[in-house]
Amino acid sequence: DYSNHPVFKNLTEEQKILLEYMSKELSQNLLKNKHVKIKDSDIITNNKSYKQTMLDSKLAYDDSEESQKELLDNISKINTDDYVIYNSRSKKYHKLTCEEAQKIAKYKIVKRSSLDAEATPCKACHNLNNKEAKDKTKNPQKKDVPQIPNVMQNANKKDIYEAENIKIFFIDLNEIFTPSNKCRHASCKALKNEIDNSKTSIDFAIYGINNQPEIVNALINAKNRGVKVRWVYDINKSSQNYYEDNEKLAQVITDYNTDEAYENANQSAIMHNKFFVFDNQKVWTGSANITTTDLSGFNANYSVLINSKELADIYTKEFEQMYNGNFHKYKTTISPVEIKIGNSTIEALFSPKNDIVNTRIIPLINNAKEYIYLPVFFISHKGIANALIDARQRGVEVRVIHDATNSHANNSTHKMLRTGGVKVKTENYAGKMHMKSMVIDDKISVIGSMNFTNSGNNKNDENVLIINDSNIAKFIKNNFIYLWNKIPEKYEHYDPRAESKESVGSCEDGIDNNFDNKIDAQDEGCRAK
Repeated sequence: DYSNHPVFKNLTEEQKILLEYMSKELSQNLLKNKHVKIKDSDIITNNKSYKQTMLDSKLAYDDSEESQKELLDNISKINTDDYVIYNSRSKKYHKLTCEEAQKIAKYKIVKRSSLDAEATPCKACHNLNNKEAKDKTKNPQKKDVPQIPNVMQNANKKDIYEAENIKIFFIDLNEIFTPSNKCRHASCKALKNEIDNSKTSIDFAIYGINNQPEIVNALINAKNRGVKVRWVYDINKSSQNYYEDNEKLAQVITDYNTDEAYENANQSAIMHNKFFVFDNQKVWTGSANITTTDLSGFNANYSVLINSKELADIYTKEFEQMYNGNFHKYKTTISPVEIKIGNSTIEALFSPKNDIVNTRIIPLINNAKEYIYLPVFFISHKGIANALIDARQRGVEVRVIHDATNSHANNSTHKMLRTGGVKVKTENYAGKMHMKSMVIDDKISVIGSMNFTNSGNNKNDENVLIINDSNIAKFIKNNFIYLWNKIPEKYEHYDPRAESKESVGSCEDGIDNNFDNKIDAQDEGCRAK
């Protein structure tokens, strides 16, 4: 209770209200719907101390002077004028000390900059007459935060972008409601076609392959007709792979390597790539694993096929490092170069040596002028989250679609983004939002295997393409708008469970969507009334 503790006697009423709300929100996020244990008078959730997490947030304190000082320093840096109490039903916003606001059963405290255009100020606490309130409705945001441009519109998806030497394949969320082992999607067909038509070599680095017999048979046939087929894949600390079909393929295509030595050394990094190099001439890459969920039209993904000897040489250098036993931080850096392919300028980057987030992703966000759209599996990297919030604060339209599985993870930044004014929708489909993409200002597109996380940037083996091409950017933007409109508006403020009646098809797909070892009717979310 900040109001009674003598240390906080000098806090303003607004500071006390804001601190109490923030600390309760954090506490609820840490404990609600979580399995907890009691150990040494502390609550343990997700193997973390509840007490320590609260103290680290500097929104709670213990008896130590240092803890209390840290909290006071923290609240002193917050401008309480930036925050209002928002009633989502009436769409009115109030000052923190407004007596009317305190009567709202379930109110939210949000930043002024995140208010929608239709939000109106409470006349009583803002001391406005009817005319002033009407004028405020036109621009409820602070004057120093520019209005965002109206970029969003209705859009129909486009499955394939095709230029002379570049093809990009959009795989939609839940085109089918049960994952399939048939190579039915255009992305899968393109991959199989390249395998079938390879003449001399196929080098591929994949995190996983699962129940894709047409791709497996095509690789075996290529080997049998004399094509040199080599590959690398991930091994975890138990000397296994999440996808057991990797082990089966390794018995047939024996020219391979894994990162097992590093996992046994407890490096806690994964070989997370999904790329193929054909005849040292073409590259197939993107976010899709070679699995029933990713290549069938169940999970949302992007895959790219590029015909470029120069790009193939770069990917071959990366492959050779891993094939020769150098994974993760033990690789050498491949210096980025810009490659001109038709009307596109493309740069290939590899984790962890290129430090992609700090050298490319954040600078791209910082230079955005009109909009940034991100269809992503997960954002836990605080640097990216802060850059997106800063972009929104300077008037850039920023929107994120992320996967429901991660919306309840402790390190997800989606609530932080929402508080900072970024519009975030959580998908509500059985299939996963598995993309790791970004599009900026009808100009720059990012497509790759790297999740926007610390591990993706600092530990894992990943690859990312940064493409400067207005036509490709418009293709990615168009599909983002289609996906945004496909997800109901309520999920901009509320996170559905990945396996529940709220997530369309998730209770009838035969998949453990939230990784709790319970499928469909076995899961509590599917049994809830």
